[in-house]
Amino acid sequence: MRRTLACLSVLALLLASPTTGPTPATAAEAGGSETALRKWWAALAGRYTEPVSVVVMGDSNSEGTGATSVSRRWQQVLQAQLRARFQPPGVKGAAVPYISASPRMYLVPADYERTATAGVGESSYGLGQRSATIPAGESVTLAFVGRHAKLHARKGPEVGRYRIVLDGGTPVVVDGAAAAGANGQVIWDSGMLPAGRHTVRISRDPSTAAAAGAVYPEGLTTYDGDETAGVRVIDSARGGARVGDFIGLNAWNWHVAFGALPAKGLLILPWGANDATSGTTPEAFRAGLESLIVVARGNGFAGSVLLVHMPKRGTASEQVWADYRTQMQAIAASDPDVAVLDLRARIPDQGGDDLGVYFDEVHYNDRGQAMIADQIASAILPR
Repeated sequence: MRRTLACLSVLALLLASPTTGPTPATAAEAGGSETALRKWWAALAGRYTEPVSVVVMGDSNSEGTGATSVSRRWQQVLQAQLRARFQPPGVKGAAVPYISASPRMYLVPADYERTATAGVGESSYGLGQRSATIPAGESVTLAFVGRHAKLHARKGPEVGRYRIVLDGGTPVVVDGAAAAGANGQVIWDSGMLPAGRHTVRISRDPSTAAAAGAVYPEGLTTYDGDETAGVRVIDSARGGARVGDFIGLNAWNWHVAFGALPAKGLLILPWGANDATSGTTPEAFRAGLESLIVVARGNGFAGSVLLVHMPKRGTASEQVWADYRTQMQAIAASDPDVAVLDLRARIPDQGGDDLGVYFDEVHYNDRGQAMIADQIASAILPR
């Protein structure tokens, strides 16, 4: 007998204390078998001995456009809710476990800990395909609060030498040259650091041969006592993206970095806003989601998948949006480890926003960000 995912969430919250989470979604708003999230629950149960990751892919609504600060993006709100209930005692956890070298949000929050000089460009490697292109004389600085960090970057025949400076200290030079292109490489590890705020400045080292090109940092994985335990929500989204941008030949850009993430228990996929307004048919949308899941599983992902049907983008066709939901439900019906959460049943479309949750025609303000996090958190609670 198949039950909805939301029914499980109702049971979980009835057994929990009133302060552990938001009101659960109703039965009409989620789909998939009653055990679709069992692999996520199992990974979460291992949080005392290894960090469990929730990875979020998608477009600008996944990356957090519309939030006034990093802490108010729905990914961070979700992480805070999960940690409030499940973080092991004594484990603090990095506030932003992955900091992109080239965030693609429209209006990046002022407190996003990434600064760049004027000549830094964009490229498409690593988590979210959001790497920076740093030519000679330019730099990107990433900052974090914690005790440990790892820098992910591209290597290849056209890549120059990376110059990495931690907290203004002695530069470390890493040769980015490789016979074949290799994305998602951990090219630098800070080792254990004193607790506190740290900066990592990345540039193209002057010793780079004239024939070599720029350097391509992807992002910084950060830790604050959660190297071996705890719950982490990893940002692997990219503003403006469609699901087709992450499959086929494009999968090569991000899959290695994705595969390097520890204990990936849950993959959240809230796609559709850009697909629906750029001609992606419902059939192609389904094929794209299925291909993305195949790529993720082929690179070490053995957890559960949550497909999220978002409220309709203002200019999207009603029929196409409804058909996308049908295709998501079809994927869940054929895959025992895929569930669907229908947020449209709880959050109004932009055109009918009587709750004050939108920043613009597409994106969500702080209230909307928190509402998304609340609904996802209630849906994924262990049974």
